[in-house]
Amino acid sequence: MLYQILILISSFLGFLVSRNIYIHKSKKKTLFCPLKASCEPVIHSRYSLFLGIDLALWGIFYYAFVFLGYLILLAFNLNIDFFKFILFFLSLYAFLFSLYLTFIQIAKLRKFCSWCLISAFLSILIFYSSFIIYRDILVFISKEFIFFSTFIHALAAGVGLGIVVVVDYLFFKFLLDKKIDDKEKEIMENLSDLIWLLIGLIFVSGFFIYFSDMEKYHVSTKFMTKMFIFLVITINGLFLNTFVSPKLTEIDFKNYNKKSLIAFCMGIISIVSWFLAFLLGRLKFIPLTFLEGIIFYFVIIIISITVGSFIFISKLK
Repeated sequence: MLYQILILISSFLGFLVSRNIYIHKSKKKTLFCPLKASCEPVIHSRYSLFLGIDLALWGIFYYAFVFLGYLILLAFNLNIDFFKFILFFLSLYAFLFSLYLTFIQIAKLRKFCSWCLISAFLSILIFYSSFIIYRDILVFISKEFIFFSTFIHALAAGVGLGIVVVVDYLFFKFLLDKKIDDKEKEIMENLSDLIWLLIGLIFVSGFFIYFSDMEKYHVSTKFMTKMFIFLVITINGLFLNTFVSPKLTEIDFKNYNKKSLIAFCMGIISIVSWFLAFLLGRLKFIPLTFLEGIIFYFVIIIISITVGSFIFISKLK
């Protein structure tokens, strides 16, 4: 009961914080930022939108759903497993997304919005409380809805690979004139948001798949290697999205230079990793140990980068 109440309080406060940010932005009012932080540059940055929708609006919907969900569970003493699964699923996703947004503030913007950090803390608190509530039945819930988790996992991996292929195709198409303009950059950024949505779904669904049969998946080379590859995809994506993509219009692709080569190589890592992860998902097993699987993965990455770099450099000559 204590943690349910804590979630109700946290989600209500999160709703108020998100609403406060959204109202100030919609009315174009300056948002007061406590602790001498820098709210305005953060809430008006390119990262303040996700899939074209204001993050504050996403926050309003999320916190409202969690608050109403737990309020209904408590008020009517409901015991609907699927509803509990969805609430926990969303709390984990919001937790991971909060970590991503906090990373952006630290690594890219280098400015901090007090209200955004408060919202992140509340998301973490909601997930922690949810985990405490459901930890005893986590395995049961994971097993009960393994089909749903597996479906989301496979769908997100398949769609993600498709979008990455589209992004790479557009990247080379846009480079026909040896430069990326603002409109082309915006298109790639919107597709990047969709990829992040899918990466989040992959990790969250993978979490429930793992807990559905920990003994099986803990020793599954295929599963562990695939999740490691998605970890590499995430780290590569963080650096690509944070340090490379925002400067695409500034990079000179007419001549060979370090920035253009880095952008190209990180693109190779992305598409090769997505393809390998998707392929692993289709295989029943791989005759390798986890360490051998990782070594094999990095060998393929190194070969792909080496061959791709030669092709890239030759195209510029």
